[in-house]
Amino acid sequence: MANRRERLREQTSAEIKAAALAHLREGGGAALSLRAVAVSIGMSPAGLYRYYPSRDALLTDLITEGFAALAEEVARARDAARGDAFVAAALAYREWALTHPHEFALLYGTPIPDYAAPESGPTSDASRKVGAAFVPPIIKAWRRGTLKRREVPPSLTALDRFAAAVDLPPDAAAVAFTAWTAIHGLVVLETFGHLAWLGGDPAPLAESRFQALSADLGIAP
Repeated sequence: MANRRERLREQTSAEIKAAALAHLREGGGAALSLRAVAVSIGMSPAGLYRYYPSRDALLTDLITEGFAALAEEVARARDAARGDAFVAAALAYREWALTHPHEFALLYGTPIPDYAAPESGPTSDASRKVGAAFVPPIIKAWRRGTLKRREVPPSLTALDRFAAAVDLPPDAAAVAFTAWTAIHGLVVLETFGHLAWLGGDPAPLAESRFQALSADLGIAP
């Protein structure tokens, strides 16, 4: 159990991150500054530096937690599904993006000037959890022999590593990549306002596309 000092540190860290997210919603990642965050919560910049030594450290924490929250939401919907778990996961991905557009933009939007995530660091680990959250229904389809595998280009060595991590052969893991990119593409278009020209509620369109994707790839039960 955390002691009082540790609890206070956790509370202050959470307050800093909440304030930083508020600044991101107002001005985007490029405008984020530790000084502005500190002022907004009544803390001196020097005090905030005891928690985050740089803007990049704060951004890394926010991005890591964003990926973790998204992965958790996708996995929760997948595991609670009564029908097609893959479609449920895709719908949860879309819902999280639409409910948290600024956080989604931080994860997948325009790169923040002068920020580079630590190579092989926490953001990379957390982002892989999002992709992995879609994998269990694909594993089930592979085991029952319905999965329509995809050829893997020899240059995509990272896909081989992903396949090994999720215990799938590379051509089956390629299906996971194909599925996620299709879902992500539609969600990005909607979240960033590029489907507004359709008019009406795009939710039925999204669900029908996810269902078709699941059927086309042999994932649907």
